[in-house]
Amino acid sequence: MKTINYLILLAFLATFGSCATNAKFSISPITPAAEGVAKITKDKNKNYVMEITVKYFANPDRLTPPRQHYVVWISTDKDKAINVGMLVSNKSNKSYLKAVSASKPIQIFVTAEDVGDVSYPGNEEIFHTKPLNLR
Repeated sequence: MKTINYLILLAFLATFGSCATNAKFSISPITPAAEGVAKITKDKNKNYVMEITVKYFANPDRLTPPRQHYVVWISTDKDKAINVGMLVSNKSNKSYLKAVSASKPIQIFVTAEDVGDVSYPGNEEIFHTKPLNLR
């Protein structure tokens, strides 16, 4: 009986876990200690929900030259970069952003910017994911 319950639990977890795509960010030459991961799921309206978490992230004002914000972008299948929001750090240098987009993300990347609501990414890319394989 325990074996059957165990197999049912494993099947449930495999089904539940397959609904999300996890992508790690590349190691950044600008902030090499930073470890980032993005979790991408679809909501009931078929929008893409992205949860980006970064640990050991230096504050942007410690960069050379200093910046004010880390901005998260998605590259879409229409070759367009979309600003999906700013990473917000807590006291322990962990950053988090939850964003929703109707556009399918092909890749996620982070830039350092002076202004958070910019329309196009600047030249200072911090790191990026590999191309995403979303359905």
